Amino acid sequence: MTVRLDGALAKATGMGRKDARQYVNRGAVTVNGEVIRKADFSVSLSDEILFRGETLDLREHLYVMLCKPEGTVCTTEDVAESVLRLFPDSYRKRLFCVGRLDKDTTGLLLLTDDGDFDHRLMSPKHHAEKEYAVTLAQPLKETDIPLLEGGMTLENGETTRPCRVEKISDGACRITLCEGKYHQVKRMFAAVGNRVTALRRIRIGNLPLDPTLADGEWRDLTEEEIALLSAKSEL
Repeated sequence: MTVRLDGALAKATGMGRKDARQYVNRGAVTVNGEVIRKADFSVSLSDEILFRGETLDLREHLYVMLCKPEGTVCTTEDVAESVLRLFPDSYRKRLFCVGRLDKDTTGLLLLTDDGDFDHRLMSPKHHAEKEYAVTLAQPLKETDIPLLEGGMTLENGETTRPCRVEKISDGACRITLCEGKYHQVKRMFAAVGNRVTALRRIRIGNLPLDPTLADGEWRDLTEEEIALLSAKSEL
């Protein structure tokens, strides 16, 4: 598939088509080492396109796994704490977060520029599982597990769907949800008289967090991983 050079420049940088056309006309873009001044010049994924010395990414969509560090926020606003600050400009201008993690929650966060992909994972009707590793202030009581798993009423009257809880140790467990209410995990454990001291998302759907990624590190998803996220997982 081929696209116009000005369109490729606009998509890869986030600038308007008019500005992209002007940059091409000024000779600011090279294709395979040659300066191209024609805005309608056809380019493809196999071409090396440089704008101001930076290689342009012509992929239609980006799909990224980030190991979110503590203290960062899921926003596209240009603030110091934004997770987008962890990416180069070529990615930052295109990406948005698939769902959200709280500022003090770490672990698996997906980012993309594909709205359909975001909808498939986050829409309530698709029920994509999210698994979290939870550290608690107090030992988890065996009697609390069926209360958490069976669905419960939170402090504001909201009810939760059934979930799975796996006790790892007295003060640690894993919980798998198919919904994402505001601060849900923390509120659920508060409802049984406990407090979450650390929360880390370790899986979305059929995709686990890459254990080789340290907090703050990221990588592109493979085609196989994108397919995994499209496969249905059930509680």
